[in-house]
Amino acid sequence: MHPELFSIGRFSVKSWGLMLAISVVISTILAVRRSKKFGVDPNIIYDLIFVVVVSAIVGSRLWYVAFHLDEFSGNWLDIVNPFSGPGGFGIAGLSMMGGVALVVITVAIYAWIKKLNFPLVGDVIAPMFLLGAGITRIGCFLNGCCYGRPTSGALSCVFTDGPAASYWQQFIHTYPASGMTGLIPTQLIASAASFALFFFVLWIEKWRYFPGYTSWIVLTAYSIKRFAVDQFRTYPADQVLGHIGPFMITVNEIILAGLVIFSAIMFVIGSSKARKHKGQKA
Repeated sequence: MHPELFSIGRFSVKSWGLMLAISVVISTILAVRRSKKFGVDPNIIYDLIFVVVVSAIVGSRLWYVAFHLDEFSGNWLDIVNPFSGPGGFGIAGLSMMGGVALVVITVAIYAWIKKLNFPLVGDVIAPMFLLGAGITRIGCFLNGCCYGRPTSGALSCVFTDGPAASYWQQFIHTYPASGMTGLIPTQLIASAASFALFFFVLWIEKWRYFPGYTSWIVLTAYSIKRFAVDQFRTYPADQVLGHIGPFMITVNEIILAGLVIFSAIMFVIGSSKARKHKGQKA
């Protein structure tokens, strides 16, 4: 694995940070191009991308801190101090689920303040979220975080650095006769699924008939994908709330369920309004 690509003095270029930067640049370019198709001012998209990136990082950080308070006990400034972690500069410890939740809330508030059509601007940028998730999960793989459960299957992967490597060494030490050969690379599975959903959404978008159509499909698709991948992820025991049949339930799954329900309700409302408007015009 390659958590750190190279360094200059105290400044180091992290693989996850680079993937995030690449995803922001590509997503911005594509979103601006899409804005013309939807009749949205490109300048609004630039502002929205900035809002999305900031709220995603802040939300991810807060979510991580909320479940790792003991890590910051007595050193609360480390929550925001970019020089507190190893490798010089950067904040280590983000949890994407918090970012997703805060992005939805922040974009809705921003659209309300600026008097924008929230579902419409959401349709412009929503697919970029899937694309960005696909790219940044590659960074997770290189960083050795967000790893899966031990396995002896064909997808077995041995991490040589990062949290995944530490977990694997501890697991092998505790269960030397387990027969496991590595960890499930859930980062790459999540990345591939995100890319696939990105192209699926662009394809199904040709049937879009009301503002919000793309946004609610993206949120639903992401939530289902994340739930499925989470079932193969390794989570600390204190973060697992329980099981429903074979399915593991964490706080993330509760948030995901909420996003699916919210998206389904908004889709039905948007669809009903569109059909009613069409009927009135007829």
